[in-house]
Amino acid sequence: MELADFLAGHNVTVSLPTLPGHGTHAADLFNYRWQDWFDCVKTEHRRLAKVCDEVFVCGLSMGGTLALHLAAHRPVQGVIALAAAVQFPPWQKYGVRLAKNIIKFRRKKSGEDVHDGVAKAKLGSYRRYPYYAVDQFFQLVEHVRAELPEIEQPLLIVHSPGDHTVDFENAQIIFDSVASTHKRKVELQDSFHVITVDVEKELVQQEVIAFLRAHSALLKKPAVKRAKPKRKPTSKTSKKSAGRS
Repeated sequence: MELADFLAGHNVTVSLPTLPGHGTHAADLFNYRWQDWFDCVKTEHRRLAKVCDEVFVCGLSMGGTLALHLAAHRPVQGVIALAAAVQFPPWQKYGVRLAKNIIKFRRKKSGEDVHDGVAKAKLGSYRRYPYYAVDQFFQLVEHVRAELPEIEQPLLIVHSPGDHTVDFENAQIIFDSVASTHKRKVELQDSFHVITVDVEKELVQQEVIAFLRAHSALLKKPAVKRAKPKRKPTSKTSKKSAGRS
């Protein structure tokens, strides 16, 4: 929300769709596949394209993976991938696919992957999540990894080596695999995974708005100042008081 509020304050129309199975309860994730998450993203892209002359797509973590997937299939002006995943170790993928048939849920023992203690305490998310949903995410990741060469739009990648959720090497894989001519990779220093609220969130915000200004024809246009209405000249008259006789 902080990044969205920041962008809205800089004259950027922002949309934050809630993916199916999110924002309700953890068990709700059993009802959806990764294709349902992408359908939600496509629907919101169509809506924005009807009211906006330019559409950029931005996402954090799995949202970044979905943003890359959208860029490979839809005409967007640019892509912003924040701590996005396009690869996980084989042992992790096989382990999840085995575990989902034995154990339904995995609990978050340490909470959110955030360095800033105050920001971490404020975050609210599922305390547990289904292995089924993780497997769906891994399937999405494999799909997007294969189509990265299809992405040609300007691209901004922001990630931190301190990320304990998505390995930092994903940033370089994305950078090396896309066909984008204009691409930038930013390496943070002190953040963990949720970089939009972590200790370097202001740097993330500045990188994002700079990227948008660099690649948006609309944001490059100077703001139109309305001319102040001209006041009609007024003539001063002196009033004479009539004396009593």
